[in-house]
Amino acid sequence: MKEKLLNGLKWLFKSYIWLGVLLLAIDIITKQIIMHSGVTPPGIVAKWGFVNITYVLNTKAAFGIGADNPDVSRTIYLIVATLISAGLITYLILKRKDMKLFIRAALIMVVTGAIGNMIDRIFYGGLQGGRALFGGAVVDWIDFYWIPGWVWNFNIADSCIVVAAFMLIIYIIVIEVKDYREKNKNKVKTVNDHQKVLSKSEKEKLEAEKAEQEESK
Repeated sequence: MKEKLLNGLKWLFKSYIWLGVLLLAIDIITKQIIMHSGVTPPGIVAKWGFVNITYVLNTKAAFGIGADNPDVSRTIYLIVATLISAGLITYLILKRKDMKLFIRAALIMVVTGAIGNMIDRIFYGGLQGGRALFGGAVVDWIDFYWIPGWVWNFNIADSCIVVAAFMLIIYIIVIEVKDYREKNKNKVKTVNDHQKVLSKSEKEKLEAEKAEQEESK
């Protein structure tokens, strides 16, 4: 029993499902706090040094990207987010044994971000004065107001997607550099082996010439 429990905990840790659940819980809790703050969006809930907690309802995608029509934007997002989440979950299940833990964590974060914002659009409409189901907008609240030209607000779910994207980019760069070094290493090895073959051939040739000279004497 104890061994099964340890194996289960080990699997849970390596699966990074715990990370997705934790981040999703933080995303939901922070959005609930913002929506029940009594501030009407758009409005500042609090000022925390270099970050303003600004309650904004975003009917578009991350950082305000998307169609101007709320219903169109909501529909497109739900379809795309559902397809991406289903695809990544399927990939995680099929490739769970061969996948690097770093990549698994990044993909879990992408799925978490998609689900986090999907929950807003599906269930939060009633809290936002819209339809109870499929009438909500994404709750954005993190505002780096001090950055010149900064006009975007985001949330924990958006952060998961962005951080995961950077993780994947870094991983790709590291792999490319590693492959490049390996190719150069193999190239140098091939050249050295070729030179060794030539040196051996030249040595045999010199020995053959020396033997012929001795026979001619």
